[in-house]
Amino acid sequence: MIHSNRARGPSFSRALSRRRTAASLSVVLIATAFPIAASAQDTLPAIVVTADHAPQEASKVGASVTVMSGQELREKGVETVAEALRTVPGVALSQSGGRGTVTEVRIRGAEANHVMVQIDGIEMNAVDNGGFDFADMTTEDVERIEVLRGPQSGLYGANAHSGVISIITRSGKGLAHPQASAKIEGGSFGTGIFAGNVRGAIGPAYGSITVNDYFTKGYNISRFGSEKDGSRATTFTAKAGVDVTPELNLEGVVRHTDRSALTDPQDFNCIFNPVTFACPPANPATYGLVIDAPNDRTTYSSTAGRLGATLNLFDGRWTQNFNVKHFNEQLRGYSAGLLSFGADGERNSVDYKSTFRANTDVFGGESHTLSILADHREENYRGIVDGSRYEKERTGLAGEYVLDLPSNTTLSGALRHDWNSGFADATTWRLALSQRFPTTGTRIHASTGKGITDPSVFELFGSTFNLPNPSLIPESSIGWDAGVEQTLLNGGLILDVTYFSSDFKDKIELTTTPAGFMYVNGLGTATRRGVETTATIKPANWLSITGTYTYTDAHDSLGVIEVRRPPHSASLEATARFLDNRARATIGVIYNGVRKDFLFGATTTSLVDLPSATIVRGTLSYDITPQSTVFVRAENVFDVKYEEILSYRMPGFGAYAGLKVRLN
Repeated sequence: MIHSNRARGPSFSRALSRRRTAASLSVVLIATAFPIAASAQDTLPAIVVTADHAPQEASKVGASVTVMSGQELREKGVETVAEALRTVPGVALSQSGGRGTVTEVRIRGAEANHVMVQIDGIEMNAVDNGGFDFADMTTEDVERIEVLRGPQSGLYGANAHSGVISIITRSGKGLAHPQASAKIEGGSFGTGIFAGNVRGAIGPAYGSITVNDYFTKGYNISRFGSEKDGSRATTFTAKAGVDVTPELNLEGVVRHTDRSALTDPQDFNCIFNPVTFACPPANPATYGLVIDAPNDRTTYSSTAGRLGATLNLFDGRWTQNFNVKHFNEQLRGYSAGLLSFGADGERNSVDYKSTFRANTDVFGGESHTLSILADHREENYRGIVDGSRYEKERTGLAGEYVLDLPSNTTLSGALRHDWNSGFADATTWRLALSQRFPTTGTRIHASTGKGITDPSVFELFGSTFNLPNPSLIPESSIGWDAGVEQTLLNGGLILDVTYFSSDFKDKIELTTTPAGFMYVNGLGTATRRGVETTATIKPANWLSITGTYTYTDAHDSLGVIEVRRPPHSASLEATARFLDNRARATIGVIYNGVRKDFLFGATTTSLVDLPSATIVRGTLSYDITPQSTVFVRAENVFDVKYEEILSYRMPGFGAYAGLKVRLN
């Protein structure tokens, strides 16, 4: 019996958490292909950085992308990046409890390790399993978030299989005066939060420093017992740069995260019978479910950095970028006070990109953008308990051509080839189209491409929960999407509907063998189909409303429905400003329909339904002076009892209050 990759239910996710993470309706969106123009949402950027090798005007991007402003998220009381992502169409989250617990993000029904996560251009995916844990990343140091959906391996290689989440942190570049801000907050579950940012520019030099610190006593994640599962985390981000000349810019960024969380394991205790070779549960009432473990915890720390240079020549017609990047992480898991798991991962990379821009008049005035990219990366993994080691290298060569025609048509094509150590080499691609009809306010957008994902360390070499399978090959898929965006009422109403489809071959899935669990390449085709819809309306200058709905139909290579991906999900958000814009109120609603998950029994594994849940949050803030704001916010207003992973309880009602101070 084959099950979906990394979806063994609570047991597998929490067990992985102990080893690798020691570590309806809501919010903000710019439509499936960033449809909102600046006139309709002037606080959002008009340029998309991630969707192509060269920055592109939003209306010319053919791929499906959502852009969110960090400033808007903070004003609306969206505390974490994970909460912001819940409002993006096509995105599903599964969280194993409250803040600080393992939080995985899936795009369009794919796996968590199919999503590449970048912070300031640095790949942040874990070296061991290829995913990224959004456990505690806040919005305090975020300038903007770009969520690019669909196969993007033609641009970024493996892990950019179903999409890319690019997070750009704050910068002091271009500021006329230095700025400083601080926030202090406290509330339910013994939670305390502090955040501070200082940024500015002096002549050609600029910089920004952000510190985030939070702690919470938490609540009992398990259905049993009363022990509280608290967590704490500190994050430091620094970015600095200098325009050496009008043509040459040098920039560096460093980010460090340190966190610790109390964890609860799943009960797999059984009593072995040497006569029958059976192992019946020691406690049938709790077997396979989460139970209290006061001395279990995970710790995680990571450091990421980038040094880059950008050279613009010939009035910007030739741009060259060169970057050196580093990422390392240390993960430890403790059970009964003893080290049960530990892993160190490191990734070093270097890349060079050259972009050429030119204009011709063959078709009445068209523009051309050609980008050529070469990169090389090395990854190293070391198991602390078993002493295992794993190394791999990848060298990639990619190119993209963008043609912008006077007929309001933008076409792009990307091609990439990767030379891999330990795996077969891979060639990937992507095509995209944006066709605009200004007189009717209509835009058609579409894209198609090939995505790939390399087998992870755990899948290849095994772990406590699965046997090794060194014969695994990379999984691949061909996916496409097409949508229509309609602007009405002079930009006051934006509608977008997008259909997506993807077929996976050689998908890495978990199977049961006589010797135990093992990851294998599925023989069939795993399918993903769905629809993403968005609507943004601004009925008055003081009121804006955004709604989304996503339908996802995802099945593995045997046709079995994938777990932890609700077929129906939606969000709704309304923000009002009043009292001369000094007061702001936001109400957000997140809906997730019934989703499947695994229940691991003593003799069989079955699929069970996790009930649907509608979660309401609200924020109210008031500027008591131009430099200070008081606020209150409430999470899960109606105290809904729900789980996103079987037997891992999500937080109930929580109320928080705080103060923000700004100096210019």
